[in-house]
Amino acid sequence: MNRETTCCFTGPRSPRLPMNGNEYTAEIMELKEKLRAAVLSAYDDGFRFFMSGMAEGFDIFAAEAVLDLKEDYEDAVLVAVLPYSKAPNNHSAKTKKRMEEILSCSDFIYSITENHFTGCELIRNKYMVDNSSRIIGYYNGLSSGTAHCWNYALEQGLETVNLYESI
Repeated sequence: MNRETTCCFTGPRSPRLPMNGNEYTAEIMELKEKLRAAVLSAYDDGFRFFMSGMAEGFDIFAAEAVLDLKEDYEDAVLVAVLPYSKAPNNHSAKTKKRMEEILSCSDFIYSITENHFTGCELIRNKYMVDNSSRIIGYYNGLSSGTAHCWNYALEQGLETVNLYESI
């Protein structure tokens, strides 16, 4: 994996997405379509490694978009970057199952630490940005972990694709 061919993702958890991230709404279906198109475009531009922070909401949608891409392009690689190894255990049974399914299909799984500590998500985001040259996100300008990651990516000179601007 090298930075020039690596893309990462950032976006909010479901409550901060349109319609609280309800996947059965037109808004979220449109977002997921645009996300799949952005992943395909990144692939067409030479990106082969895709890092998802695996948070519930946008990150999960992004990981699933990469898994969809992998069905047609075997050289696409999904790297799941967990802020801590036990992260899936801190979600509802439904979300935990979904995360475990994604992790079982991931090419690589990287955990920042074993147990949660304050700030481990920010360290995860920094790791992804430091090892990427493009970021695909859903950034609405509000203060959040997404804002911190997005602004850090801008400081580091990453190419940016903001799906918020296209919805």
